[in-house]
Amino acid sequence: MKNSITSKITITKNDLLLIIAAFVSYTGMYAVRKSFLAAQFHGEVLYGYDYKTVLVLSQVVGYMFSKFIGIKFVSESKGRRNERLLLGLVSFGLFCLLLIAVLPHVLRPIAMFFNGLCLGMIFGLVLSYLEGRRHTELLVAGLSTTFIFSTGFIKSIGVWLVHSMNVGEMWIPFITGLLFFPFFVVAVLVLKNTKQPDAMDIQLRTKRIPMDRSQRKDFLRNHGLLFFGLVLIYVLITASRDFRDNFTVEFWSEMGYSDQPQLITITEIPIAILVLGVSAMAVLISRNKTAFLGSLMAVVLGAILLWGSTVLMVSGTLLPIYWMMVSGLGIYLPYILFHCVIFERLLALLRYKGTIGFLFYVADALGYLVSVLILLGKELFQYKGSWLNFFLQLNAYTGLGMMILAVVILWKTYNIKEGKSALGTLTI
Repeated sequence: MKNSITSKITITKNDLLLIIAAFVSYTGMYAVRKSFLAAQFHGEVLYGYDYKTVLVLSQVVGYMFSKFIGIKFVSESKGRRNERLLLGLVSFGLFCLLLIAVLPHVLRPIAMFFNGLCLGMIFGLVLSYLEGRRHTELLVAGLSTTFIFSTGFIKSIGVWLVHSMNVGEMWIPFITGLLFFPFFVVAVLVLKNTKQPDAMDIQLRTKRIPMDRSQRKDFLRNHGLLFFGLVLIYVLITASRDFRDNFTVEFWSEMGYSDQPQLITITEIPIAILVLGVSAMAVLISRNKTAFLGSLMAVVLGAILLWGSTVLMVSGTLLPIYWMMVSGLGIYLPYILFHCVIFERLLALLRYKGTIGFLFYVADALGYLVSVLILLGKELFQYKGSWLNFFLQLNAYTGLGMMILAVVILWKTYNIKEGKSALGTLTI
């Protein structure tokens, strides 16, 4: 039997450049997308609704539409000629933040919508430089660091600008984005000059090529049941992760830590180290089936951590700081594994020539659709509880749902064979 564990990893200069450039470029995008979350807009309303919720919802709706557009656009992208598009989209997103600073109260949500609309495809465009390589898990781990560390870091910078530099809340997004934009430009230029996957990469992970409409339909017809089972898990994770990301400042404030903005970053560091360490270690596993099933087991573990820590927090057994860390680990462990391992190894296991950009954008589009519905439901049904209590309930249901789905898929796919879909075909 082929040994599933490789004896060593040789990290090249090209790998290091890809890791650093992916991390810096996506951090630069986060500075344009997430910096406004540092503001709380106390007491501000628009048409009777909480103003920050309106801004968040406007951006998420734009981001969601961008994900649906990306199902076609990113799937069919040539992958190695995206530099101008990356620079153009993020530049326009930064311009929208300038509009937010100068537009009247009632028009800012429109600018926020277009900000989200142009940023939703950045991940897929950056990912096209990293996928289909023998070290993809390690490379995408560098990119995924931004999901945990950079989003907290950006918000900490925003809070610091308010409290230490007396920057007005409406100017926080633009100034923060402007600070990081030069680093984004340099990172994109580095990505442009990196080497493409070689013959060994293609042998181990299959060739990654654009997928037109007929190829996308073919994939869904042959592997749709397995894929959509995974998508359901991803949708649940995205709902909790996105709500946590959007209202972290409010959670800390309600728990009595509003005067310690550094906690937003400090508590995320151990989560980032653990999650990214586990994800990057998948590069040591040469057998695609072993890596795929092992990742599903880790998803089950994440679900247990999320559900269990939330139950302990509600009962008063677990302190808030530890709950944020353990529940964050429960959310981000499966979330990052989907980005670094699960979809990458799924294509490799199925021996399918395509791009994981298609898989991600189907999953992301549906995930953000659910996020929008949750935000809308909370406002339309006039939920009277706090942001924290709503998040606790969301986590409890998410953890339980993830646990059930992951166990079922793991059981059904245990005997999967290379090139085959264990759950059967889907008639379209």
